[in-house]
Amino acid sequence: MNSLQTKGIFTELLESDSKKSAFEMFLKSEYINVNVLKGNSEIAINRNKIFNDYTRYKDEYNEIFNDKANLEVFQKMRLLEILILQSRSILNTSVKLGLINQKRGGSETSYVIARSPFYNPDNVKAEIRVYLGKTSEINRPIEELSRDLLFMEEAERQIVKAMNEVVERTKEKIGIKKSVKTRVVVMSNGERVEEVIQETSDNNKKKHPLSPGKFPKQNPKSYL
Repeated sequence: MNSLQTKGIFTELLESDSKKSAFEMFLKSEYINVNVLKGNSEIAINRNKIFNDYTRYKDEYNEIFNDKANLEVFQKMRLLEILILQSRSILNTSVKLGLINQKRGGSETSYVIARSPFYNPDNVKAEIRVYLGKTSEINRPIEELSRDLLFMEEAERQIVKAMNEVVERTKEKIGIKKSVKTRVVVMSNGERVEEVIQETSDNNKKKHPLSPGKFPKQNPKSYL
């Protein structure tokens, strides 16, 4: 079975809280020794011509990327990529059990968790977790639980439920932003080839309070 894809195209290109835009980094990743442009030799003259062209290439590239309409489309595509990746995870879950310890008030509690590959730009790891119960209450080793079809079915149901809630929040982000129809998103010689159509959404749903991957405020329900 092929492993789930946990990276998109625009998800990796656009700026996020943890990294700069790949477009910006691409433009800044240069080293040019200006000394090669000095003099009247044939090679220096040729390099000056190339440098002038090079500067124009960068300016046009930067203009296209920073165009407001294009940025809106790029962001829309990024959110759609996230939905595509998250939907693939729901359609092809790979659930594994694990243990995790929580320290609180001088004591330590061990939990049984279920985890599965899942792309979420807010998480460091491309996976999602749900807490199935305290190990002291379940009182069965992980190896035994992993062979228990009913337990694993319930773990998968909880995983899919948590994934669905994240997907709904991602869909809300698209609804909050302007809806952009991507007929054409290019600029030729600095001029727009065709207008980008925008529609405003009235979707004002509140965020769901669940935040998979964090410890629950209350003790998780155990499934024995």
